Amino acid sequence: MTLRDDDCQLIGLIGFILAGFIFIAVGIKFGDVLTILGSIVWIVSCLVWMIPFVRSRNKTRQSAE
Repeated sequence: MTLRDDDCQLIGLIGFILAGFIFIAVGIKFGDVLTILGSIVWIVSCLVWMIPFVRSRNKTRQSAE
């Protein structure tokens, strides 16, 4: 199975989102509000970035049916 470029980018974005959650946990552990807020912005930005990839993936699946 060969991964397409879109698949690789989605996997990378999921990794970035997971890292954001780890940074939130660290921010909570050390009581660093700035780290928590920055991590939330990071996660939201990654989710927004992910929207075009998910839409194109859904369009590809619908046209294949």
